[in-house]
Amino acid sequence: MSDATKSLDGRATSVRVRAASLHVAKGPDAGRAVKIDQPTFVIGVGESADLRLSDPAVSREHVRLALGPSGVRVRDEGSKNGTYLGGARVHDVTLTSDAALTLGATTVTVTLATDPLELKLSASDRFGDAIGTSTIMLHLFARLEPAAASELTVLLEGESGVGKDVLARAIHAKSARRDGPFVVADCSAIPPHLVESELFGHERGAFTGADKERRGVIEEANGGTLFLDEIGELPLDMQPKLLRVLEQREVRPVGSNAPRPVDVRVVAATNRRLAEAARTGEFRSDLFYRLAVVRVTVPPLRDRADDVLPIARAMLRAITKDPAADFPEDVASMLLAYRWPGNVRELRNVVERHALLGTDARGLFDAAMEPGGGGGGALEEDLAELTYHEARKRVLDRFDERYLPKVLARADGVMTRAAELAGVARPSFYRMIERVRGANKP
Repeated sequence: MSDATKSLDGRATSVRVRAASLHVAKGPDAGRAVKIDQPTFVIGVGESADLRLSDPAVSREHVRLALGPSGVRVRDEGSKNGTYLGGARVHDVTLTSDAALTLGATTVTVTLATDPLELKLSASDRFGDAIGTSTIMLHLFARLEPAAASELTVLLEGESGVGKDVLARAIHAKSARRDGPFVVADCSAIPPHLVESELFGHERGAFTGADKERRGVIEEANGGTLFLDEIGELPLDMQPKLLRVLEQREVRPVGSNAPRPVDVRVVAATNRRLAEAARTGEFRSDLFYRLAVVRVTVPPLRDRADDVLPIARAMLRAITKDPAADFPEDVASMLLAYRWPGNVRELRNVVERHALLGTDARGLFDAAMEPGGGGGGALEEDLAELTYHEARKRVLDRFDERYLPKVLARADGVMTRAAELAGVARPSFYRMIERVRGANKP
């Protein structure tokens, strides 16, 4: 059986993969079960995990599963205690039959489905300003294209910097509301005591300092699209009020006795897994289901290496205004080898430095490879004596050992601030710091 369906011009319109289900057979979360119905799936204890465990021996993002035509790829994400298959510690393996994985004190059984799961693929490698040639992104575009043309609420999940805001703008631009306003509300940036006023507005005299009437972002988006960024950070006491707006299509400003009708389409984004947050009570389940009418997970850039150079070239050509601009072979190789913890946002920073400084702008990549570079020691071994994968890992490990502590120092030891400075999702930054500290223990 072929793993792809093609159109008359030979372009793949869908791909068949092996679906799978997970069951926690042993550990603190024994009895939990979940079906994998998306291309990638993360198991861990952090907020970004799709299956969120409570085992303290499991890392924030412990292991990533990817559905493939022949089976399920299992990749350890640099976990502290490792991933085991039988008695062997595995780093990257493809399961072609049912198996049991051990993560810390937890055993997760993986059961492969008999019937394949067919994932539709878009005919275009662009969705608005978003670029994707990888199968996982073509599938994401195929899901968003019909959703954009509808009035359905869309929830975009994914790490910081993956381009959720770009996709939200594309959804608006491809909708019937394209001529209406596109209003952004960053729920993580609004002080808690101002959230209600920012979202719903207020009447004059509603509270101290309210010297004039003010419309909230929901009313400002009337006739268009409201993009609720970092919706997972919305305070619990505000969530029922937002739910009421979504269900009744009316807003009541602070200090007002009369509701006002609103016509708004909502797109929300978060770097958390809201289904897990709803399960644990950290987010209201009724609001989650109202937001997740169409729910997609935007994969990190490290999971779609095929997209790195097409995205980087598009950025370079836009910055230089040269439609033929490209990277030297050595720079292109570095772009492909790097794991991009800051995702597309970090890629843009590197491309901008290269566009400004030319071939000398290899930035932090060169710093990681320079002999005697300090901050963790030089690479004493000749990289050419190692295999490609060993050399690449050695370089990236040294880079993390030099870069991460310096960013943490800039942030005065505050992890959340350091993650912001690095342009990395907080869970990912915690995981990278833990890995560096573990590697440096005597």
